[in-house]
Amino acid sequence: MKFISEETIELVKSISVYEVADNLGLHIKQVGTYWNVECPNPDHCEKEPQTYISMSTGYFKCYSGGGCGADGFAIQFFSWHQFGRYSPKEDFIRSVVGIARLMGIPVKYSDGSISQDTTRPAYIPKEKPNIVEIPAASPDICDQTYRRFLDLCPVFDEHLEEWLGPKRQYTKEQVEVIGLRSVPKTIDQAREIVDTLISEGYQIERVPGFTQYLRKDGNLENDQDWYWLIVGMGKYYIPIRDDMGRIIRLRIRTNFEDKKKYIWFSSAPMNKGKIIRRGGAGAGAHVNVIVPSKLMALWKPGTEITNIINVKKVLIIEGEHKGYIVSELLNMLVISIPGVGNFRDVIPLLKKWGIQEVAIAYDVDAFFDEKKKTGKNENVYKQLVRFGKALISEENIHSELWVWNPDDGKGLDDLILSKKLPTIKNLRTKERF
Repeated sequence: MKFISEETIELVKSISVYEVADNLGLHIKQVGTYWNVECPNPDHCEKEPQTYISMSTGYFKCYSGGGCGADGFAIQFFSWHQFGRYSPKEDFIRSVVGIARLMGIPVKYSDGSISQDTTRPAYIPKEKPNIVEIPAASPDICDQTYRRFLDLCPVFDEHLEEWLGPKRQYTKEQVEVIGLRSVPKTIDQAREIVDTLISEGYQIERVPGFTQYLRKDGNLENDQDWYWLIVGMGKYYIPIRDDMGRIIRLRIRTNFEDKKKYIWFSSAPMNKGKIIRRGGAGAGAHVNVIVPSKLMALWKPGTEITNIINVKKVLIIEGEHKGYIVSELLNMLVISIPGVGNFRDVIPLLKKWGIQEVAIAYDVDAFFDEKKKTGKNENVYKQLVRFGKALISEENIHSELWVWNPDDGKGLDDLILSKKLPTIKNLRTKERF
């Protein structure tokens, strides 16, 4: 039995996801310091591409619908595209060979033999873009700037009606404590708020969402031709807190109903076409640590969460509104994750807090969705399985899954607001109660 040479494997590993996607004929566009491309998973039907490749690290990840599990580098990208999955034992070698043939690279074997697709031109390495990711300002700086920014933002009647209405059922006190605020509707409103922040001495450089734009026909080298503003328009802002009560990021509720309902308040530098900006930073994706509003009102930024609440049990849920609503109604600690696939940051927090019990309550369409061919949302279900396995591997944590009848609501917030409770399933023993 002959083996592929290490030389070939290392060469294939050096190839970027961008090059593989480009040779596969996929449409690629630049978004800040990322390349945006359609998901390589053939079973993942997207209304619009939400898979991103980091220019600096080369890492790709699918975020659409919470993510389907497709992530990694070139070998993983090719495997998902060709085989609808990536298993190191079964897919590594055939993906290496597949990429080599796709890129016109000779496949050398341990016995000295060589295989090559001669119908393709020989591979010439492309120069990789020299992109430096700008780190965001510290959590303390972000917290100070965001709190004052939200103080200055308006609250429009249509948004207050949504927050207080039957779907959300927040109280005015909750709206104030959480920090829900409307996005300024005009450039002049936004400019006035930003100018106030600057005049009051708040740092906005490298705080995600704030950026400098180049004036029309301005000179890149002339600082006087740059001006500060915010990025992204939409309906309103939702604060995201870390486990020390600091507002570290903001989410924006967009004006869309069928796609990208929520985006990050983010401002990675750009120099593409008509959009030239500097001074900002990308937001990344962060979990939201939520406590009931009566405790949140007392939670001073920089205070460990263990000093304000008993953290023996935590509920994991997807979505900011769901997290705030359920935490209030059930009077418990909640971690809201921005998409079902983004659970990797959760387990370190559980260990840090010494959590003994964890409950997962993803939307019920993970199990029941008549619109899907398989009768469920496969992408969410796969992520749920991965998360469940990760939790089960932690022997000191009791893990359970909360499920309910889809007729009673899609999310746990719908269920609780309708005065109903979920069925609980022990992830380790499968026992229901």
